[in-house]
Amino acid sequence: MKKYLMLFKFLPLAVILVAASSCNSDDNDGPPRPAENIVDLAEAEPNLSILVEALQRTNLTDELEASGSFTVLAPTNAAFNTFLGQNNYSSIQDVPVGALSQVLLNHVIATELNSSDLNLLQRNYAATLASGPTEGSNLSLYFDATDGIEFNGISRVVNGGGDILASNGTIHLVDGVIDLPTVVTFISEDFNFEELTTAITTATPGSDIAAFLSEDGPFTVFAPVDQAFDELLDSNPDWSSLSDIDESLLTAVLQHHVAPGNNRSSGLSEGLTLTTFEGDDITISLQVNAPFIAAITDGAGNDDVNIGFVDIQASNGVIHLIDQVMLPDTEN
Repeated sequence: MKKYLMLFKFLPLAVILVAASSCNSDDNDGPPRPAENIVDLAEAEPNLSILVEALQRTNLTDELEASGSFTVLAPTNAAFNTFLGQNNYSSIQDVPVGALSQVLLNHVIATELNSSDLNLLQRNYAATLASGPTEGSNLSLYFDATDGIEFNGISRVVNGGGDILASNGTIHLVDGVIDLPTVVTFISEDFNFEELTTAITTATPGSDIAAFLSEDGPFTVFAPVDQAFDELLDSNPDWSSLSDIDESLLTAVLQHHVAPGNNRSSGLSEGLTLTTFEGDDITISLQVNAPFIAAITDGAGNDDVNIGFVDIQASNGVIHLIDQVMLPDTEN
């Protein structure tokens, strides 16, 4: 139960991230800021020469030389060489400029987060400067600071957790290039979704739902937390694990949690009806009962499915966390 309660502690953290950044920028008692900006410091570090070349090729140097309070996750040369090899590029000059620009922006957070901030928040999301699939959306970045500091399960801070301060932000050296995330990236890495990860992989091998959710989309995924799946299993004495549920039934249930489109919270209106990939409709009702943001009526008529955290933005869709497993129309 403790894990389930932690979900709803995420709600105010978007505010906490900004507040932490403001404190870091304005606190006169903190460590002195150097005169060099982020680009100056990167150019002075031999181990970041490929990053500097990439910034120059994409004309992003001006952005990171500007005043502000950025957090930059700076892949080392070894990280870039691994990325280039995995994608069959011989050098950074071979990467298409548009794609390279978005990958680089996926390493930049518009607010400043030092290692103390990340360690305090432990597990959470921050918005990067990379563009999402719809206008005005930016990709999310999941970080886990419970054992070192890791981003999207791909890249870890390697400078001993230390902060490299610049005049306009903080740099963290990382050991991997963070490619653009899909909804499956966040489902598989977020500790709230261990059961959902099992559901879309080992419990439904014939359906290959994970592969479907890795496609272009965009998708809107209403993602049940682990406690929701525990309650589903408790509803049937024959179910002790998700693998005990008939695969065709579980597949239909999972498809009932996915709708077409990148439906962010700003577009969730009273009475909005979405047709899921399972075929049945779900209906949104707005509410202001904290910590919930809205409620959903599922295909079976259950009207108490609550949305507790919204707008985890991937490159191919958006995720909203819910507190129950939704059920399709069982008579359909």
